[in-house]
Amino acid sequence: MGDTRQRIGALGEDIAVDYLLTLGWHVCARNWRNRYGELDVIALEPNPHGGSDNLVIVEVKTRRNGAVHDDPVTAVTGDKLDRMKNLTWMWVAQQRAAQELPFFEVLRFDIVSIRLDGGNGAPILRHHRGVVD
Repeated sequence: MGDTRQRIGALGEDIAVDYLLTLGWHVCARNWRNRYGELDVIALEPNPHGGSDNLVIVEVKTRRNGAVHDDPVTAVTGDKLDRMKNLTWMWVAQQRAAQELPFFEVLRFDIVSIRLDGGNGAPILRHHRGVVD
């Protein structure tokens, strides 16, 4: 069961990253982890007004056909979002220490939810922007 869930999760992350790349985003890291947890996707979104790119932390939630009738985004709890915030600042500190992080003014947390039960087998993707203040 765990192996199937991992495969579904990996497929969902691949779909989400492909989607973000079509938006012109730059993926900085995938599945970044430390002993406190994991961030699915860390990306830079081009600023539509010019200036520095937006740093966006993306949680990817994927469900297969018949798994849950709700949008997979409902699986992201307040505790999960708090953990994402803490992990993000750990990642930022690590990148700044290595002098590998471009300047950013905006930090945003998004969720990409994917259901694998669309018509003709096509995944249904929803992009929830700015889920945390």
